[in-house]
Amino acid sequence: MPMINRDLINETSTKFFEDLTNALRESDSEAAGRALQEMQGSICNMIEKEFEQYHGINDMAVLQSRGLRVLTSEETSWYQEFIGAVKTGAKQAITNLTAAMPVTIIDRVIEDMRRDHPLLNELQIQNAAGATKLVMNAVQMASKLGSWGPVGGAIATELTGQIKVADLTTAKYTAYFLIPKDFVKFNFTFAPMWVDQYIRIILSESVAYGLESSAIAGDGNNQFIGMTMDTTTVSNGRYTAKAAVPLADFEDAYAEVVAGLAVDGNGDARTIPEVLLIVNPVDFIKKIRRIQNTIVPGVGVVDMISNTYPTKVVTSVKVPQNKAVAGIAKNYFCAINGGTSGIIEYSDENQFLEDNRVYTTRVYGHGQPVDNTSFTYLDITNVEAPALPVKVKGTVKTKEQA
Repeated sequence: MPMINRDLINETSTKFFEDLTNALRESDSEAAGRALQEMQGSICNMIEKEFEQYHGINDMAVLQSRGLRVLTSEETSWYQEFIGAVKTGAKQAITNLTAAMPVTIIDRVIEDMRRDHPLLNELQIQNAAGATKLVMNAVQMASKLGSWGPVGGAIATELTGQIKVADLTTAKYTAYFLIPKDFVKFNFTFAPMWVDQYIRIILSESVAYGLESSAIAGDGNNQFIGMTMDTTTVSNGRYTAKAAVPLADFEDAYAEVVAGLAVDGNGDARTIPEVLLIVNPVDFIKKIRRIQNTIVPGVGVVDMISNTYPTKVVTSVKVPQNKAVAGIAKNYFCAINGGTSGIIEYSDENQFLEDNRVYTTRVYGHGQPVDNTSFTYLDITNVEAPALPVKVKGTVKTKEQA
């Protein structure tokens, strides 16, 4: 059993996502800061309680089985240097910590995000490990790899425009994390392991928020290009949002949506093993879950969505209520670069966060749909959940019969 209760962390993270989203929507910086402080303070308290229970155990095998991670020598050295800088409480000490966070820590952060955030797990985020550019396929390539012609003849088809180079330095995400001033009391043999646990959880949740928000609705201006953006229209570095397509039902109307995904940006057909459907948690409860558990007389419980086409449903607070995104998960290119950019810095911002020292680290990356037809933005306002069956016990009499 893991040391940290993942259900509690997920619950804390969900509340953080909602509170921070509302604060940013209202441009309330203090509310955003409080949301960050509450989330990270809650996780810090969890780790402190676990430390109080297990700090006397020196058996590494036991600690590892309880959730702590054995660090590499590079990670241990970096954490020891970081802990030493934090203890001084001086900005200069952090400024002098010029070594980037080891790439293996970023790897673990990505693993944590995938485990705890279903949408990000579906996107299969790549760690660019210090690279500044990556090659991505713009469309399905199978029909463009060659052509028949005379022996020795010229190549009939070129792949011009079908392969793109993604610049991983165009989008920068700053992740804030707080170190409570009394957190330095973790001055013991396995301190780096406990600090690693705290920092990885905090970074995975903070970066997950930024990535999820940007991957869904980013306009491409110093952030990812979201699934809901029209990738064929850009002005001053910003992409415009697609108009939400009204969806009447998850039967014939949904089949039409999926058929549209089956044609790539060049008009060529492509196979779709499974559709990814992203909905707001409220819509999932009120509509989607009930549609997935429709009771058909004589048949039983039927998933009406996957009955139309195989579909995996995930939730995200970044999708507005009565809206949804349907698309091909593997067709969202997403890579982040934490290998050379993960330098911890002391932040003088947000000084209203009392009894904490604020630190930042920057993650660079790029994300975008591979073409404009890989994702469709939907309006599910008029989609109705099936009526729940009513089981009547005994005999029901009308007023006249009574």
